[in-house]
Amino acid sequence: MRPHPERAGTSIAFAAESAYARMLHDALAPENIHVAQLIVPGAIRPDAEHSSPDVLAERLFDIHSQRDGFRHFAEPMPD
Repeated sequence: MRPHPERAGTSIAFAAESAYARMLHDALAPENIHVAQLIVPGAIRPDAEHSSPDVLAERLFDIHSQRDGFRHFAEPMPD
């Protein structure tokens, strides 16, 4: 989401993947195909409030079911 100098390689890949997914979201919406992105900052841990596997599974199911918007966040992002 925000480039970081210590992880520049993955930041570049993320930007490309994000742009491609957004293009698919826009191009496929008229065919009733929903493409979305869930951003999970940090590690996925069983004890995490916003990023445990169970919480993320529910979040992904909600995104799939509700089909609203493109970019979603597992937790609030600081400004």
